[in-house]
Amino acid sequence: MKVLVTGSNGFIGRNLCVTLENREGMEVLRFDVGQSLDDLKNLCGKADFVFHLAGVNRPEKVEEFRTGNLGLTEILLSILEEQKRLVPVVLSSSTQALLDNPYGRSKRQAEDRVFEWSRENRVPGIVYRFPNVFGKWCRPNYNSVVATWCHAIAHGEEIRIDDPQKNPDPGLHRPRGD
Repeated sequence: MKVLVTGSNGFIGRNLCVTLENREGMEVLRFDVGQSLDDLKNLCGKADFVFHLAGVNRPEKVEEFRTGNLGLTEILLSILEEQKRLVPVVLSSSTQALLDNPYGRSKRQAEDRVFEWSRENRVPGIVYRFPNVFGKWCRPNYNSVVATWCHAIAHGEEIRIDDPQKNPDPGLHRPRGD
């Protein structure tokens, strides 16, 4: 089976590619930032399954949320449709899709587009909202609260939750050692 992974060099993509490559009968097709739309078209033409993990979560300009999340999803789905590669698509999303902010809206719109494409083409479209991630290659203060807290503890820094309304333990605001 040929599996296309977009965002293949990202934290989740790298881990998924390593896992898939260790499975017998899997050929991993990788697409990431820096590759062209022609590359994506070529890879889509070979794919039997797509994990669409590529997206934008920390852009320089707020408009990049929409182009990097909804826009790339629309491009991917239109390529698959044009090539008559009606294969299952799994979209990685975020619990932020429940919030009314530019990132959350762009993720929710991408989710809606996958579900719409799935219905129109009678092919599985699956959305997985990651609540939190941790593992090899995650980075503190970027993509994992667990990595952030581990880093803070290891360096004697304060463990913080920036939204006190979401803090189940007010003790987490104390500096280490108190």
